Amino acid sequence: MGRGENDEKTKMDHEEVEGGFCDKFRGFPKCIGFIVGNEFCERFSFYGMKAILTIYLLEALLFDDSTSTAIYHAFTFGCYFTPILGAIMADSWLGKYWTIVSVSILYAIGNFVLSISSLFGAPPYPFYGVSPDSNIPGAMIGLVLIALGTGGIKPCVSAFGGDQFKDGQTKQVQMFFSIFYFAINAGSLISTLVTPLLRDDVQCYGADCFPLAFGVPAILMVVATILFVVGTPFYKRNPPQGNVVVLVSKAIGNAVKNRWNRESGEQRDHWMDYCDTTIYEKKLVRDIKFMLHVLYMYIPLPVFWALFDQQGSRWTLQAYRMNYDLGPLGKMKPDQIQFVNPALILILIPIFEGAIYPILDKCKIPNRPLQRMCAGMTFAAGAFVVAGFIQIALQNTYPQPPAAGNSGLRVINLANCDLQPTFNPALPGTDAPSFEPIAYKGDQKLYDVPMGNHTLDFSCTGKTSLTAYKVDMGDQEFNTVIITDNNGALSAPSQFHTEWDKPEKADPKMRVIFMLDPATVGNNVSVRIENSDAPSQVYHTFDAEQHKATEYVVKEPGKFNVKLEYKDTSGESQTETVGDGYTTEHGGGYTVVVYKNTEYEVNSYIDAEPSSMSILFQIPQYFIITTGEVLFSVTGLDFSYSQAPKSMKSVLQAAWLLTVAFGNVIVLIVAEARLIEDQAIEFFMFAGLMGAVVIIFAIMSYFYTYNEIPKDDEEMEELGKSATNGDVEHGKVKNGVDNPALTTDGPVSPGVLAGETSYITQL
Repeated sequence: MGRGENDEKTKMDHEEVEGGFCDKFRGFPKCIGFIVGNEFCERFSFYGMKAILTIYLLEALLFDDSTSTAIYHAFTFGCYFTPILGAIMADSWLGKYWTIVSVSILYAIGNFVLSISSLFGAPPYPFYGVSPDSNIPGAMIGLVLIALGTGGIKPCVSAFGGDQFKDGQTKQVQMFFSIFYFAINAGSLISTLVTPLLRDDVQCYGADCFPLAFGVPAILMVVATILFVVGTPFYKRNPPQGNVVVLVSKAIGNAVKNRWNRESGEQRDHWMDYCDTTIYEKKLVRDIKFMLHVLYMYIPLPVFWALFDQQGSRWTLQAYRMNYDLGPLGKMKPDQIQFVNPALILILIPIFEGAIYPILDKCKIPNRPLQRMCAGMTFAAGAFVVAGFIQIALQNTYPQPPAAGNSGLRVINLANCDLQPTFNPALPGTDAPSFEPIAYKGDQKLYDVPMGNHTLDFSCTGKTSLTAYKVDMGDQEFNTVIITDNNGALSAPSQFHTEWDKPEKADPKMRVIFMLDPATVGNNVSVRIENSDAPSQVYHTFDAEQHKATEYVVKEPGKFNVKLEYKDTSGESQTETVGDGYTTEHGGGYTVVVYKNTEYEVNSYIDAEPSSMSILFQIPQYFIITTGEVLFSVTGLDFSYSQAPKSMKSVLQAAWLLTVAFGNVIVLIVAEARLIEDQAIEFFMFAGLMGAVVIIFAIMSYFYTYNEIPKDDEEMEELGKSATNGDVEHGKVKNGVDNPALTTDGPVSPGVLAGETSYITQL
């Protein structure tokens, strides 16, 4: 072949490829853009709200870790249980269009209720003239409405999109679902990154801006609803045709009833054989038996989801107490790291489908669906083992109290010299604790001072020594002594009790010790500490009392300025900045000392070390559990659908969603039981539980016999439709219609469920 002929062939081949790709868009219904846009906005709304939910429960509603975890998983349970109700509503009464519209309105109302409820709080919140707990009922109502809304939409939108295509548009349908699930992953990925930024980087009333962080998803849900409604003139709407889940439930109920009432000694091969075939067709009974055979393998599956969904609860709480600093890349929010999962999903699925599975096949390494699922559960267990060891390492960074019978003592030197504290008499023992010289403005801590009364001497070159200073050390207490220069003589007020432990929440706690006589400053003296980036939003004002320590207050981390506010002799209000640029970090405890040497000065001292373990240490556990998700979730759906008759695929989809729902119930029970105080042990417990389930599932898989679905099932048209006034036609229940909201045969393409997207977790 000549060069010209070769070039011409190449050109023709290229045009053929381009034409093939373009063919997938020919005949695309005009309304598809509205449906895809609706899905993107709805998923942005859902995942954005869910990403910050645990921290909202912890910080704004002031629940503890376990209660926050329980509420989070109760909400997730609702989100995965209510799709069954949504599918029944769509297929039996309202139709998909009106179901989507009605529950979208409910969904948006729930988002706004949640956002508005976050405006309740102490001044300066706008709704403060109410009970401090008034935001809790609003939040709970909002979450219930959101769960009902997302559950109603979940089984309907993709099915409604599939309804818009004509018969024979296979390529167009597949392209629609590729775009549709890209919109799902894009919405979840972007919102998981953006919403935590709105929460943390924007200040509202001196705290995290939850009204804005919840408000943006609420607005996106309104946009989603409007987009969907605008496309109304272009939609093809099919009337409700009956729901196969309801039909199967009735048939099973009939079989159970007849078996219970059977004559003595009557035996049949299978309990479903007791179903009355004068009411329900034999083919329906046969298909239910196939389905039940698969459902038997679903029994252990909730445990996987119990582990998987803790990314948004226990793992977020673990990240909450880590160091967020990424150096030049800025800071990673604790609720933002969840984006690693959808990001890895988009990376790992093509790798597994395009490389790993083919390599395993080529090497003749068994990797049938049940084996892959077993491997996926094993990876989930491994992820929690890693999480447990990370938790141990994290807990080892927490400050520890002095040993029983001992106490802690810190000396701060503000005397403008090198200070030498000495116990007098010296503490007993060859390894007795003692102080080294302390530089000016420095401090030094001892953690193993025997409890009881002790006497110290303080000496400094060029200063009159302070002798016979008494300290009273309680068991496992921590105290601070501040030495100052009083006209060339060392002096110190009474010791200050100091909190050695971290704040209960992640934000730092701070207090002020005022070493001056307020009368030498002015009248009505107060100390104002304000965040230099948001001085009007993040601040606290302390009353100034000489040689008194204020209570600790919790504020957002950042750089702070210290100001003295007072009235001068003429009664004019004055503000004087006495210190700037001191920094607080997550998990730290701080004492701010205001004193005067030649001029007013401020020093900040660390009572409890801030969080030091990087949040990036969580990346391995996210990678491992996402690998497990690819092996378990996508493969599990592929297995289920290959093993189910056409008429039962929607029932299996419903059952799969229920395994997710009941997995969250497991976490809810464990969290509320509060039997395990140590979080690391709880992680190991879940890993052990998953390990036990892996063994059980492996045994079940070994004895599992694969269904052989008759070929006529795949060649038949859709099963007979139910009568308009019920499931009875001419006195006999027909097989019913597959619920397209929950099946691959209409409209979810087999390619999607075979591994092209993370269907369940992102739906």
